[in-house]
Amino acid sequence: MADDDGADAPADGHTSARAILTVEQRVAHIVGMMERFEWVRGKSGPVLAEKWGLSLSVVEKASAEAHRRVTASKDDAERDITLGARKLFLEAVANGDAKAAKMMGDLWADVAGAKAPEKRELSGSVGVGEVSPATAAELVRKKFGGHAARPDPGETPGEGGGVPGSAPGT
Repeated sequence: MADDDGADAPADGHTSARAILTVEQRVAHIVGMMERFEWVRGKSGPVLAEKWGLSLSVVEKASAEAHRRVTASKDDAERDITLGARKLFLEAVANGDAKAAKMMGDLWADVAGAKAPEKRELSGSVGVGEVSPATAAELVRKKFGGHAARPDPGETPGEGGGVPGSAPGT
């Protein structure tokens, strides 16, 4: 019977020698962990090294290769989207379809990171200078619930509660 790392576990419950995974199997296992967001930098390597009976440096080399593969997949996807958007953009322009050309141009710019930042207006917003520390704290509490810091009892908003070592109200 195989467990989650591909090593064989005896059916009778007795321990046996660890199955030896190939380099490719170790890399594939780590790629899977990374894709499922299970890989924790600095923590998963030592756990797998112990589990697999390998040195940490061997697992670190496998994790480096797994990272390259995961990153390459992202780069391949960006390349494929960019090439597809470019092709569809050129077809739309050739066919005189301005709407499709704009859509593909926008997608192409998004993927390439070439889109200009957009100015967004916040509804009911006020200027930064118009907000008191008490109002700002209340807005933070509304947004984040009880996790926001509250002033100490008797403390005037804007006094203390700032960065340690800074002047009051900063």
